[in-house]
Amino acid sequence: MLGHTLAAPGRKLQLLALAGVLVACTGNPPAGSSQPAGGSAGSALVGAWATTITRNDLTAAGITEVGLLNENSGKFTWTFAPDGTWTSTQESLDAAPIYSPVFRGTYTVDGSSLVAVTTFPEQYRDSGLHYTFTIDGSSVRFDVLDAPDTILPVIVETHPWTRAQ
Repeated sequence: MLGHTLAAPGRKLQLLALAGVLVACTGNPPAGSSQPAGGSAGSALVGAWATTITRNDLTAAGITEVGLLNENSGKFTWTFAPDGTWTSTQESLDAAPIYSPVFRGTYTVDGSSLVAVTTFPEQYRDSGLHYTFTIDGSSVRFDVLDAPDTILPVIVETHPWTRAQ
């Protein structure tokens, strides 16, 4: 559900790696956080969550460059596994090419705080992005703290994420 800069021929493209979004890590949770597993603080987040970001959503946020619109619109699904790993996938809404449609990593949850660390693709490994989240029934709202770019908040915060089937 989180953001990286992609180098493409002649331009840089911002991309959510929900997501975003993680760190080159050993897989161990940061000190003071809990590994989301059965009965832990992360158990409510476990599962797949989806949202759709349109070109209009991005344009309303001031993003107008065609490459950025192609790369950052679509249906995003962020899946949190009970073992503390996550996967983010992106599907185009209009057959536009997506440079990196799959990201993976690890996550930890402490109350309503989420730290997501990207481990794949290798070139986007990071030390983790911090989020807060609120679950309301079958939807969740994420807020990214200290976003690394202007696109990630659009993807993560514009619409609630709903439980994916």
